[in-house]
Order: sequence, then structure tokens, then C-alpha cells
Amino acid sequence: EGKMQSLFQTPRALLLTGRGMTGMLAGLRGMSTAKTGVSICYITVPGAKTADSLADKLVSSKLAACVNIFPQITSVYTWEGKVNKDSELLLMVKTRSELTKTLAEFVQDNHPYDVPEVICTELSDGLPAYLKWVKDTTANDL
Repeated sequence: EGKMQSLFQTPRALLLTGRGMTGMLAGLRGMSTAKTGVSICYITVPGAKTADSLADKLVSSKLAACVNIFPQITSVYTWEGKVNKDSELLLMVKTRSELTKTLAEFVQDNHPYDVPEVICTELSDGLPAYLKWVKDTTANDL
């Protein structure tokens, strides 16, 4: 604890211990910055019928390995200049990162909203066996 206190007391101390700070900051960033090739996409839908239909289509077309359906979320957003508050469901879709653009286009074509929410992020880490399963279960190329 004494070393940490003295480390932050003067700007000179920070300059002298730059390597230590770099290592400390790297540890704060998380487990890994590597890419896995697996992404999670979040999609909101207006109801259970749309959620079930879209989830089934995504999995059967091999655009998704798995879709979790989270019931009853509330979305607050601005649309056409008006603040809206709606009950929706949230789909959490696991897929290959290379399929996210195709997945977004598929959702656009099969979703009742004019501009559906489709946001994706690539995972930096995960259980290797699960990540392999996602890759093995989804389409290699579309």
C-alpha cells in the first residue's frame, strides 16, 4: 500500500515508473484483447410471436448458433421527434463474427420495425469449447 501511495504523490514518480503503470493499466483492461471470431448481437422485437419466429429463422438458417429471448424489457427512445417508452423483448444472438452483416440484413428483411435495433460486438474471451460450438454450428460462408 505504501508503494502505491508514493507512486501517485508526484508527477515525477509517475514518469519514473512508466513501465509499472503500463502493466497496471493493462491488468485493468480485462482478461484479453484477442478476438475470438464469435460475436453477440442484440435485437429488440415488439412481442413474443416476432421473437420466436425470428429466433427460429436465425437458428435454422445457421446465422445463429443460439438465441436467448429475454422477456419484458422497457425501451425508452426518440423516434420521429417524439420520446417513446415501449415494452419489448430482447434477443441475444450468438454467431460467427463474419456473419454479423448478413445477420443484420436478414433481420432487416424479417422484422416489423422500419429500423430494427441490431447491434453486435465481438467477444474477446469465452469458454473455448463453447466458442468452438458456435463456430461449428453456424454457416461457414453465406
